[in-house]
Amino acid sequence: MAPGGRGGPALTAPLYAFTERTIVEPPALAAELGRVREAGYALNDGESALGVRTVAVPVLERTGYARFALALRATPELITDARLDWYLAQARSCARALEVLLLAPSERRDPDRAG
Repeated sequence: MAPGGRGGPALTAPLYAFTERTIVEPPALAAELGRVREAGYALNDGESALGVRTVAVPVLERTGYARFALALRATPELITDARLDWYLAQARSCARALEVLLLAPSERRDPDRAG
């Protein structure tokens, strides 16, 4: 989410489907974005391309807003529900390292803060 709550599904219409799983209704997209914010990650399970599964995590700045994102993309046979937590742990670790590479020291989160 943009700082100050700017942006969002109402500003993205019309939405076009890439597959039959693509979310194209703004209320459904708003609900999915709420789930993503709550969970701290996004999962694209064939919404943009059939046979592709993507998990994405934010690269957060000091204020807690996502400045960038890190996505892992593979087939559903590799990123399985059973291994999702493992992939998320790896992605979050890499995203944390990217904070150091991509953000100025004054923009980075406290290194002692978990998450």
